[in-house]
Amino acid sequence: MKTLKLRSAKSVVAFGLMSIAIFSAPATAQWGYDESATTYFGIGTSVSSYFGGYFGQAYQMRVLSSNYDDYYDYYGSYYYSDYYDYDYTLWSPIQFDLTAGFFINDFMAIETEASFLYHLNGRVDPQFKSGSTGGQDYLDRNDYAMLYAVPVAVSLKLFTGGQDYSAYIKGGPAMQYTDEQYDRIREFYGYNGIYEYSYNAYLGTVAKSEWLHGFRFGFGMQYNLGGYLGGYTEFQYSYFNINPNNATALALDRAPEAQLFSLKTSVYFQF
Repeated sequence: MKTLKLRSAKSVVAFGLMSIAIFSAPATAQWGYDESATTYFGIGTSVSSYFGGYFGQAYQMRVLSSNYDDYYDYYGSYYYSDYYDYDYTLWSPIQFDLTAGFFINDFMAIETEASFLYHLNGRVDPQFKSGSTGGQDYLDRNDYAMLYAVPVAVSLKLFTGGQDYSAYIKGGPAMQYTDEQYDRIREFYGYNGIYEYSYNAYLGTVAKSEWLHGFRFGFGMQYNLGGYLGGYTEFQYSYFNINPNNATALALDRAPEAQLFSLKTSVYFQF
């Protein structure tokens, strides 16, 4: 069973530092349902997917996805469809969001946000390589990849106005902590005169972590849920630049960019 390395400490620290910087700035304006509230903090989740190019191919959204499909059903001159385990992924990626900010005036806010994204069924280039050893045929391949990403952004948020409901747009610089890995597997296969058989051998893990830089743009609707409680629904587009070196099948080594699309819903509290 592969273990995803969770290196969230740096990401949490980065998010905390940005939040402190925001809240230490003077917040002189008042907006919203309680006129004394100038800061807010929100939690939520997103329906998200990477799209475009190699990164999008590897880590696009997959729902009710099983490893028993035709992804690895190419064995050169040997075809064996019942080759693999039955690991089942209900939904990937899974994303959770944290948001904090303050209002500059009735129509403007500064906002920082961090997301925690897990993709458990990434599909990088399998890099098939066949051969034989000790009288047994084998096929080497890259297993399904796993991704842990923490997109972090600081945005200027512009509202159309209104006390209960307000449309808005936002944009600003963004970074993404990206941790990616896959296992290299050797599958031995054959036929003993009665039935076909196969078994796997673990060859090693390929992994890489990197901070990517880019920007984020979004638009949505913010609304009153009563008292100090509010909510918003938002569409986001995030772009992160990558400098690939083609050393491995990892998206960090193959893709020139990562493009993340998210439909975000959050509940926030005003102070």
